[in-house]
Amino acid sequence: MRFVILTDTHFVPRGRKLYGLDPAQRLAVAVEKINASHNDISCVIVSGDLAHWGERAAYASLSGVLAGLKSPTILMMGNHDRREPFRLEFAGADRDPHGFVQAVHTFDAATIVTLDTLNEETPDQAGILCQRRLEFLADALASAPTDRPLLLFQHHPPFDSGLRYMDTIKLANGEAEWDVIASTRKPDYLFMGHLHRPIAGTWRGIPFHIQRALTHQVAFDFETAGYIPGTLEAPDYALVDVDKGNIVIHQRSFLYDGPAFSLHDPKAASSRSTRELAEVGL
Repeated sequence: MRFVILTDTHFVPRGRKLYGLDPAQRLAVAVEKINASHNDISCVIVSGDLAHWGERAAYASLSGVLAGLKSPTILMMGNHDRREPFRLEFAGADRDPHGFVQAVHTFDAATIVTLDTLNEETPDQAGILCQRRLEFLADALASAPTDRPLLLFQHHPPFDSGLRYMDTIKLANGEAEWDVIASTRKPDYLFMGHLHRPIAGTWRGIPFHIQRALTHQVAFDFETAGYIPGTLEAPDYALVDVDKGNIVIHQRSFLYDGPAFSLHDPKAASSRSTRELAEVGL
């Protein structure tokens, strides 16, 4: 199977901008590229912070852009989201028996488990897995088929990344999540958002991928602690291939508009500028 990951779309009501950017315009380009390049994907997963202030009008704008996707979507909650206005625009989105936006999606090649780490009771943006959500996780891990990879998605990382302010608003009870995993089953891969940076590694032996945000980014800065340092770096989306237990993740910078050329072309190799390179072309 193949699927696409986007995260941290941070939508605002139609016609407004955020940090000088139009999130709707950025997502529209991503939708166009995904539709044109990937006819065989099972779904597009948007892993939280769908709207910046959790407004119904922002979710309405998001719904309008996502309607252009040819593939089904799986939408998740992040710390900027609000469940009630989200439900008003996405009534068919995942809902567990307690109203959390989380589910188990079983495909032939993999099982995808999505967690709702939104804590609407705290003003500090940290995530939480309450007892009911921990029980959901335990059931999901224990009941997932063992003959295919298990891919776990959540917005908040349960560990420190080195980004000092962001580490203060990670998943608040990561140890409780680990206790559930340790007593049931380790996911084969862990996917997250929230940090607005492309980060990869392992957490207690579990490989993880943190997807770069669609909108504004968090700066490559390991010193600043009093606020979140931001940048406007180019966004990308991830294309994930799962084949016979192997998992390969490709990152696509979908706003790239520079030259395309052959690496075997001597004229391209000897170009003295990107302008000259563009003139060689393919």
